[in-house]
Amino acid sequence: MAVVTLDSVIGHVLAGRYRVEELRSDGTATAPVFEAEDLDESRKVAVRLMTVASLFDKVSGLTDEETALKAFDSSMQQLHDISHPTLVSIDDWGDSVIDGAKIVFSVTQHFAQGSLREYLDRGRRLTPSQALIVGLDVCRALHHAHKNSFVHGDVRPANLIFGDDGRIRLAGLGVKRSFVAAKMSLEQARYAAPEVGQGSTPNAYSDVYSLAITLLETITGEVPFAAESVAITLANRIDKLLPVSGGLGPIAAPIERAGRPVASERGSALEFGQALAQIADKMPRPLPIDTVTSKRFEDVITRPNLITKSNPTRTQKVVETPSSFEQAVDQVIAEEETFDSPHIRRRFKKIWISVAAGALVIVSIIAFQSLVKSSHQVPELGGVAEAQARNQIAGFDWDLIVRAERTNEVEFGQVIRTEPAAGVSLKEGQVLVLMVSEGAPLGVLIDVTGESRATAEEKLAAQGLTVDAKEDSSETVAVGNVISWSVAKQPSLVAGDEVLKGTLISLTISNGPALRTVPMIIGLSVADATAKVAELGLVLALTPDVFNNDVAIGLIGGQLPLADEKLPRGGAVGYSMSLGPDFVVMPNIVGINFNDAEKRLVDAGFIVGEVTGRKSYRMKSASVKGVAINNGDKVPRGSLIDMVFP
Repeated sequence: MAVVTLDSVIGHVLAGRYRVEELRSDGTATAPVFEAEDLDESRKVAVRLMTVASLFDKVSGLTDEETALKAFDSSMQQLHDISHPTLVSIDDWGDSVIDGAKIVFSVTQHFAQGSLREYLDRGRRLTPSQALIVGLDVCRALHHAHKNSFVHGDVRPANLIFGDDGRIRLAGLGVKRSFVAAKMSLEQARYAAPEVGQGSTPNAYSDVYSLAITLLETITGEVPFAAESVAITLANRIDKLLPVSGGLGPIAAPIERAGRPVASERGSALEFGQALAQIADKMPRPLPIDTVTSKRFEDVITRPNLITKSNPTRTQKVVETPSSFEQAVDQVIAEEETFDSPHIRRRFKKIWISVAAGALVIVSIIAFQSLVKSSHQVPELGGVAEAQARNQIAGFDWDLIVRAERTNEVEFGQVIRTEPAAGVSLKEGQVLVLMVSEGAPLGVLIDVTGESRATAEEKLAAQGLTVDAKEDSSETVAVGNVISWSVAKQPSLVAGDEVLKGTLISLTISNGPALRTVPMIIGLSVADATAKVAELGLVLALTPDVFNNDVAIGLIGGQLPLADEKLPRGGAVGYSMSLGPDFVVMPNIVGINFNDAEKRLVDAGFIVGEVTGRKSYRMKSASVKGVAINNGDKVPRGSLIDMVFP
């Protein structure tokens, strides 16, 4: 398979019209984007290149060049037809051959202000108000795309391009990309929704999640859950809420909802945009996003010298000077070519000396300015919004470093202090540090396992956290102490992690060991019963022997408490050894009437069983469990006596 090299791409003219000049995208791009010259219209354009082979997709049935090209052409036509002000729209497309490889290309408007990725990589951040404007524009773009059956699938700062008006356009729509974790780049994974990490194909809700993470990064400078590998990055955000600080102000709530781990809870791009629009009047008016690097004054006045030709046969190098000097030189040259006399030549000499001296002074001033840098006094920026502070010092040419710090004294996004402090004179090129507030200090999670409830609540309250407690049994933790704790909405967090003030911590307090269910030990040997109750943390206690008609002598014939009742750990189960059946002499009942027989049986400790026949006659026979008994026989006390009458 032919390989397309960068050297072969640069200078190549696509479709006889677009001359590729410079690579614009970085290594994280799904498909490289180049700056190109539209030779027909003499304008700059952006060109995205892809090999035809990269379009192949077995799942979609794109297994050969012909079907892939047709699908690409159809997709580009659809994207061209859904043009929208917030989308980087397709102007042209086609295919070509470079280094023997078949490639396809798409042409879009050229945006010189760079991407949001480049902006963030320079250490810049947006204020929440600026992030809201970015979010609204991207929501408009996504809503339009989703409405036309397009899912972007790769929303991230590298695909958000600044227009000349400072507003964001969404790029990369319709570019084929891999949704398999094994083939995903780390940069893509940093913004992918949790369901994508679990193997699902991105949908409209996935785009909303990616936008939420992007907006959070523009404000805080960090991507939540990011790790050093694709797999860990994707796994880190499964079932996790975005760590959205309340210090972000009103924008925190819409971002938190859009970044929920369950896709159906995020809402659509339209709903996300509506939520942002509803809080706009609660936020400060945003300053324009400064996307263009300001030029230094020295860079302008010391630009390379030009070469001016005076006539076809003679060339003189003239140092570029302000316009008054340029006019003087032009006049001298004109006079020299018109007059030829000693008087004129002497006049020329004087003028040349004057001009040369003036030029020397100008060059000396410029050289001195390039060597000696100006100093400026650091202004008082405390309490000023970061973007506003940047604007105030933009012309001083200091190397700016922005550092974040949490404080209760200064609102989120405003400058806490500068280093050096206000009033100090600082030369151009030296470092000025802006300490910017990240909002109120976070609470630190403390491991309170084993602490008493009062101590645990006191420690957590000192971190600004709230507590909810419930009781449970524990075999090892003393009554009233903490068995376990967790963050109610983010149980995966551990001690040392930081959370928002007011976060709810769930405590589980010990109410001692669980009650034991008493087992059945009647009919067991003492050894077996001892082992059985010991497993439950109970003990045996001997009580007086008892008669038991159903248990042989030498086995346990009785117990208290009875089986299935509850005892605390260490509780005692009383047991009685069986004396065997308690035999009683059967009273004379056979041959007498029912009333007399019933009284004699009850008095002897028996129970009247089934009675058949006419009770007014004399009893014909008696039995126990179907076995006939006679007057005077020994029968176990409590036996059920069945009687038969004629």
